[in-house]
Amino acid sequence: MSHPQTFPRGLAPDYREVAVGTTLGRRGKNLFTPQVFQTLSRPLHKATAVFGHAGGRLVVPNTGISLLVPHGGIAEDTTWEMYMSINQEDSSTVSEDGAEIFLSPAVTYGPPGLDLSCPIAMTTAHCAEVAADNWTIRLKRQIQDRWEEVMSVDEETTSCYCLLEAQRCHLLLEQPGRYVLVGETLNQEAAKRLRLAVFGSPDPSNSLGFTLRVYCVDDTPYAFQQVAVGERSRGGRLLEEPKIMLFKGNAFSLQVSIQDVPRLLWSIKPFTTCQEFSFSQVWASNRSPLQCAFSLERYSLSTSQLSCKISVRQVTGEEQILQIYASVVEVSRTHTVL
Repeated sequence: MSHPQTFPRGLAPDYREVAVGTTLGRRGKNLFTPQVFQTLSRPLHKATAVFGHAGGRLVVPNTGISLLVPHGGIAEDTTWEMYMSINQEDSSTVSEDGAEIFLSPAVTYGPPGLDLSCPIAMTTAHCAEVAADNWTIRLKRQIQDRWEEVMSVDEETTSCYCLLEAQRCHLLLEQPGRYVLVGETLNQEAAKRLRLAVFGSPDPSNSLGFTLRVYCVDDTPYAFQQVAVGERSRGGRLLEEPKIMLFKGNAFSLQVSIQDVPRLLWSIKPFTTCQEFSFSQVWASNRSPLQCAFSLERYSLSTSQLSCKISVRQVTGEEQILQIYASVVEVSRTHTVL
């Protein structure tokens, strides 16, 4: 727990990236079609601490989520055990008509009977491209099984204040509970940021095989942390610095293709060089990391390098190229040792 700070300074998200070339664990299996990656056991993203009159700061590591209890917010000779937890849900739970999508993880803070003399300051990361006025962004709070609007970020209320920045949002909140930022597009130019990452690992059932996994997730630290946790369980290695792509709300799909594979050295499973996610898969489904995979096989054990390009593009929209240069021997050895 850190020293008391003044809102909103000092609330930079704890965004620890996975370094290129880092092998995260072992074990894995091949996937050949676009799908939502389900981890066997989801990590518990929760932080707990005891606060007193001096206040302090609570951080959920590697998620961009933090909470600041101001000095004097808790009465003297009183302490509260406070917590924050993160839940990732499908955007279909926001509204029946599907017009709104989640732009941040759902964050809960408590305990429910918390009694403070002033609001707490919560910081959460979001994935909306807010440079242009293409969104209506709202803060919602879950009441039983429904999400109810607390405020629009363009407005001020007597019980809540919101400061929206390019990649995060600072909130002053008086009531404990479960909160989330949601967005509704004003036009087809509205976009959300996607973080694109490529991981690779050898095929444990084929000494000549190698699998590339391409992830397209919301650009928040929490979403990328889910990817890192999943790759740790299968021995994946980050092969290129992640890139950011703007995905527009124009109903066009997302295509992922592999290019420039050395045909004399490597073969690829037929009919998998170009794979596609529907618009709804990318736009509104954010419960688990979205990924597709390419299964390659070298013709000889003497081949130690793999070079290729991964193209990620929205039909009629933006394209990003991830250039892959991987030492297959190094990856395989690291995978075996771990």
